[in-house]
Amino acid sequence: MDNQHASFPRVRFRAASGREVTFEAGMAHGAQGWHVGEVVSVRYQVERPEIAELDGFVALWGPTLVFTLLAVVLVGVGISLWLEFVPGL
Repeated sequence: MDNQHASFPRVRFRAASGREVTFEAGMAHGAQGWHVGEVVSVRYQVERPEIAELDGFVALWGPTLVFTLLAVVLVGVGISLWLEFVPGL
């Protein structure tokens, strides 16, 4: 049985205010993504450090890319259906 699975990393960091914050990353990563104790970059609002995310390409642009790809596919399907049913094209 393959032991690889996706997980949502739990991250603990100290905010600029000195407060220790723990959060679970919003994007899953493969089993070989990070290891316990590994140092990672974190992005957060100074006023609300409990709403934090990992500072990386996937965390920052992943949802945008997924929704953009979905929009392109749906527009492509719509155009192909329109071209198929509009007479004279």
